[in-house]
Amino acid sequence: MAEKKSKYKLKIINLRCPVEESMDLYAVLDLNLNLNKDDIVDLLILRRSTDARKDRLYFVYTLVLDVFMMQLDAEKLLEDKNVEKYIEKNNRVINKISSLKNRPVIIGCGPAGIFAAITLVERGAAPIVIERGERVIDRVKSVDKFWNFGELNPESNMFYGEGGAGTFSDGKLTTRMKSNLKDRVLREFIASGAKNDIAYISRPHLGTDKLRKIIPNIVEKLISKGVEFLFNTKVQDLIIEQGRVKGIVAGKDLIKTENIFLATGHSSFEIYNLLKNKGVLLEPKGFAVGLRIEHPRELIDRQQHGKFAGNKYLGAADYYLAYKDKKTGKGVYSFCMCPGGYVVGCSSSNDSLCTNGMSKFARNNSFSNAAIVVSISPGDFQGDDPLKGFSFIHNLEKSAYKLGGEGFSAPVQTATDFMNSTVTQKLIKDISYRPNVKSADLNLCFENKLSDILKRGLLDFNNKIPGFIDEGILYGVETRTSSPVRIVRDKLNYNVPGVKGLIPIGESSGYAGGIMSCAVDGIKAAEAFYE
Repeated sequence: MAEKKSKYKLKIINLRCPVEESMDLYAVLDLNLNLNKDDIVDLLILRRSTDARKDRLYFVYTLVLDVFMMQLDAEKLLEDKNVEKYIEKNNRVINKISSLKNRPVIIGCGPAGIFAAITLVERGAAPIVIERGERVIDRVKSVDKFWNFGELNPESNMFYGEGGAGTFSDGKLTTRMKSNLKDRVLREFIASGAKNDIAYISRPHLGTDKLRKIIPNIVEKLISKGVEFLFNTKVQDLIIEQGRVKGIVAGKDLIKTENIFLATGHSSFEIYNLLKNKGVLLEPKGFAVGLRIEHPRELIDRQQHGKFAGNKYLGAADYYLAYKDKKTGKGVYSFCMCPGGYVVGCSSSNDSLCTNGMSKFARNNSFSNAAIVVSISPGDFQGDDPLKGFSFIHNLEKSAYKLGGEGFSAPVQTATDFMNSTVTQKLIKDISYRPNVKSADLNLCFENKLSDILKRGLLDFNNKIPGFIDEGILYGVETRTSSPVRIVRDKLNYNVPGVKGLIPIGESSGYAGGIMSCAVDGIKAAEAFYE
């Protein structure tokens, strides 16, 4: 009697497929591993990276296959170092919340708040979400008015509103954190309009144009499941009695609740002051400040991709640069690199200015930019005030505002002039910045020590990417890399010590940064939540 084929679930790594050829994955599997397409009943791409180190351009895949094979053939195939049996991950167990006196409240509609809400809904406790800013459709109008006319809405801007600060960004989903929850975040984005390939490409991003559709889709789904959203509503007070959350004053209303998730982001300074006045334990933490640099995209593509520059499969090139200053021991590094993107002005108050980077999904603008920042530690400041880092940030942003002419124009300088502490008044035409710029000496934004550290870092980066200084345009200032404050919380239940029911998450907590890690932090906190 002939042996029957059995189904095997296999993981294939390092499967190389030439990009320039029309060969599909099934053909590559047949060629390299002698796997017949007719025997493969399911194929899942876990990861795809790009190898441009040799004469040809390759996609390198990690796959999971369900394939019917003879036992001897399977045993032989498993001798290959790039093939192994795939073990399914355990299914997640959802612990339902059985009873609550009042609904949980989430402050902030960024990634942490949104994914905390998704998780609470799964557990049977639809929360109330409070957001000081507008929904995306109106928020975009407010931001456009700022970019086009310099008219700031202090309550709804690039930092405040539906989707959080990430809505006006490159939408990067890369993170160094290790968590199985990342897949849940990606699946939710895909179900709400993102492309399927973000689940497996090595450096996924969403782009600001896609985010402006994806985030409202998620919010609408949450509304259909009973979540109540209060937009254009600012938190006035937290009601804490005898070490227990009792409610929240939002707008003019008192909302009774025993559980508040703080997902306000790193720029809600009023919330930190409120927490300090309530006696919540805060501690200063490290952050980074500096300038944003912009280059012709063609330069970065050429330096990073070499002869493959301009290849449609590679897209705009990115980079990560780091330098440890020998004189001070401080780190200088690139942050929030936006290939084929734009430099944009950001403000949350009428007397300050900072910069940020933003890209559309296609990353097809003719410029690329990144923040170049210096690490700042709590020890750099005197005094015991946990909010002292905010004072430092505010002073830098006010300096940039004044250097730009006090009208939300960014102070701008060629990198060469910055290195020489001169302003040649060179007419800078080819830039992406909005709303406007004014030539100025950006050295005046910083103390000499900090400026000198930045210059030494730029020299190092110029050695790694020739032309980095000569073709670079600098904008002041970059300050919103992360919160300078950490809200102390319990490692297991995420509650603030001594205040049951107060749960800081995401960037505002000081434990997460970026879309992916904030979303995962929101999920973890909502999963750890108990009545």
